[in-house]
Amino acid sequence: MLGNQSSQPKRRSNAVAPDVNGDVREGDRGQGQALVEFALVILLLFLLLFGIIDFSRLFFAYATMSNGVREGARYGITHPPAPPDYTLEASEQEITAAAQAMMVVIGSDATIQINYPDSGSQPDPYCTHLCRIEVVATSDFPVWTPFIPNIQIETSATMHYE
Repeated sequence: MLGNQSSQPKRRSNAVAPDVNGDVREGDRGQGQALVEFALVILLLFLLLFGIIDFSRLFFAYATMSNGVREGARYGITHPPAPPDYTLEASEQEITAAAQAMMVVIGSDATIQINYPDSGSQPDPYCTHLCRIEVVATSDFPVWTPFIPNIQIETSATMHYE
């Protein structure tokens, strides 16, 4: 053996530079890297989580709006305005109330429009068969996920007078 060499090989350290006291911590580099990776991954996970929550809310809002316009159209065909006391405004207010009673829209209220495709802008009081009523609801849906704009939901139901 030459000189005063030890039998153990020298270890190379991948640690950061020594601190003020000259001590070198080998675990600091790994902990910092883990923290940066965690910050990047948690950001993507939260984005995915809020996307799933928003899609569920959107699906729920669309389903309740569809049910509401269907109920409004059903109310309109089973309670047509009769010619003696024929008032279009009162009939449309009742149809709107029936539609809104079945809607649970999270965020903003739905705007309901009532159309009569077979007779122009007003229903024909003498049309009792094969005339249609269409109820359309629109709403701006606010999302919680960042970077995604608000979504406009529109649904409609068309039924024939009975």
